[in-house]
Amino acid sequence: MKGRTILALLLGVPAAIFFLLSVTFPVLGKTGEIFDPILSATCHRLPERCIQMSWGTSGLCARCTAFWFGLAVGISFMYPKIIRIPFWTGILFLIPLIIDGIVQSVTAYESTNIFRILTGLTAGAGISILIFGKMLKDTA
Repeated sequence: MKGRTILALLLGVPAAIFFLLSVTFPVLGKTGEIFDPILSATCHRLPERCIQMSWGTSGLCARCTAFWFGLAVGISFMYPKIIRIPFWTGILFLIPLIIDGIVQSVTAYESTNIFRILTGLTAGAGISILIFGKMLKDTA
């Protein structure tokens, strides 16, 4: 198996699992409790920052849920070379998340869940671009 495939599996599968755990967490009931330590280790899980869905509250905050989704989707496009995005574009995709974090830490501003979802999605996609864009650059 090529290194590229192994990396895609090592990142893509857990990313998809974390996203699915987050959105299905409310319906897992007692079964979901076994995932509490894993989810808590990766996210603050503040209820007011989680996604409110018709079936309950997500198991991760809005940004983390969107990040894992963005990473899984980004890998699914970058791995098979469906799209070619330059490595440096991944850095641009991280800028909204960085700016949002800095602004929240130095001012009284607090993001909305919509903005958290958008910055999480772009950051997840940005990480996949950084990883696989670098691999494309090295193999070109």
